Amino acid sequence: MAMTNAELRTDIARLGEKLRQIRIDNGRNPDPQPRPKVVDIPLSMALVDRLQPLKVIAVKYAAVLAAGQITRIDVSKLAKYEEAAKVLRYSTGFWCGLHALGAGAFLQIINRVNEAIDNGKTDELDINGLMRKVHFSIGLMTKDSALSYEIRGAAVIAEEDVDTAIADILPEINQYEEDDRYE
Repeated sequence: MAMTNAELRTDIARLGEKLRQIRIDNGRNPDPQPRPKVVDIPLSMALVDRLQPLKVIAVKYAAVLAAGQITRIDVSKLAKYEEAAKVLRYSTGFWCGLHALGAGAFLQIINRVNEAIDNGKTDELDINGLMRKVHFSIGLMTKDSALSYEIRGAAVIAEEDVDTAIADILPEINQYEEDDRYE
């Protein structure tokens, strides 16, 4: 049965209040502020480019899942992608942020599968569901016309300057993540 617009508004308000109460019960700010946007477009472009090899890994992982198999991945080798995704989440560009969302989601899937393998609970994994989630993550990490529109005319940051730029902005981002005032 479809809900009317008035019923939807009432339901959204009820759920919003429920979420506020859960945050209060957990000792958190009931009304989090939006995540600050502190990573400029040139650095965001460089981070999107750095995440492209992770997209290739995601495509190969999707093929493994499509074959009905699961495998453990050494996440220590993916730490640089995790850092890039973390920084990119604070991009001033919406589409760059979506790119970070896709990378972060894929890394969470890998961690979840690794945890299931380590705990001997692989029979609880929904391989088809995981494959769909990986596919969705790949879609978010795809460089398309929307991303091209967002970064048009932006300056390009030299590859050798990217690590320095990350090191400069990372303390501020870490402070935001520790603060818990933000979404």
